[in-house]
Amino acid sequence: MLSRILSIPLWKALALMTIAFLVGAAGGMLYMAMRQAAQAGAEKTVGKVATQAVQVADAAQVKQLRQQLAAAKSEAATFQSQLAEAASANPAPTACRLPDGLRDDLNR
Repeated sequence: MLSRILSIPLWKALALMTIAFLVGAAGGMLYMAMRQAAQAGAEKTVGKVATQAVQVADAAQVKQLRQQLAAAKSEAATFQSQLAEAASANPAPTACRLPDGLRDDLNR
């Protein structure tokens, strides 16, 4: 059998080696193409997930900021009504007021 393998003409051996090389090279290129496609798909998936995570985080932050704004508006409205009430209030009668010196001492 070995003598039979060795008795193959040189051009046939070269042709078989060339075919084997081309098949191996084609397989390698196919493998690399598949690997790059898988990597691109993974990058696209990661990009989508990151985008969705940012959108969720943004939505939560916007909700929190809206709640803070509503609380601030409510507080401002309360303060505004207190200011309006104080502006239209009548001063207390002089019999009910503290003497100025005592009031100053209490405020220190």
